[in-house]
Amino acid sequence: MIIANPIYDVVFKYLLEDVEIARELLSTILGEEVQSVEVKPQETSTETSGDIRILRFDFKAVIKKPNGEISKVLIELQKAKKAFDVMRFRRYLGDNYRKEDDVLNDKGEPEKLPLPIITIYFLGFPLNSIQSGVVKINREYRDVVTQEILDIKEDFVELLTHDSYLIQVRKLAKAARNKLERVLHIFSPIYQSTTDKHQLDFQGDTNDPLVKKMVDRLGRAIASEEIRDLMDVEDELDRIFDREMRKKDEIIAEKEEIIAEKDKLLIEEKKRAEEEIQKNLELHRQIEELKKQINP
Repeated sequence: MIIANPIYDVVFKYLLEDVEIARELLSTILGEEVQSVEVKPQETSTETSGDIRILRFDFKAVIKKPNGEISKVLIELQKAKKAFDVMRFRRYLGDNYRKEDDVLNDKGEPEKLPLPIITIYFLGFPLNSIQSGVVKINREYRDVVTQEILDIKEDFVELLTHDSYLIQVRKLAKAARNKLERVLHIFSPIYQSTTDKHQLDFQGDTNDPLVKKMVDRLGRAIASEEIRDLMDVEDELDRIFDREMRKKDEIIAEKEEIIAEKDKLLIEEKKRAEEEIQKNLELHRQIEELKKQINP
């Protein structure tokens, strides 16, 4: 089936603007039931700054844990097509750590409190040291002396730390092994059309209800002239980005060549100076020998 390529920011955004798709996708990634989700469009932004382009979503979600516990969390989802500036991710995260929301306290009264945070990163580029397509970085409470893992949760800790998920679309397994991989396959570049990179010839499992919903929505996206025009704009931005990066690399290479040449000259100058010192020492030794011969 021909669908729009969700690696494009405009398509990814269009896909997740469907609240039900967003809720089910987040549930699948987290492996927990997301009962409800509130998309905050005012928190959604695309930034271009030198060497980075990031699409950012903030979701307020109510999650039901396997043990039946209900919790309200802030899910920060960021997508980057190019190698990223870590400080930009940290700044966004810092913004969310400062936010508060209405939460019922022990007395059942609403109270302004910060929400626990979960971060999800969709990366369109590979990380050298991580070969897995999907990785969870989670927390554990461990007694440092005994090395015992403590089966506890503490609000103080939960509000100061967070779990993270890394999704490398270029490293997703070619054959899906579970529901998560079946769903994420829709982002895999293996289905990219050889004639039009705006679209995928998706051959994944559309028997999965969530995959079917995503495929249907992305099918509508590829039929939209407005979305296709915006994909063209992204292509142009990518070309500008690549051109500027090549210029940057050329400037760096030139500077490194100049530095290397200066280093070479310094080494040669140092070598000449050392040879001159050795000559002077040898001359001084010869003079001392002559003195001894003249004045025995």
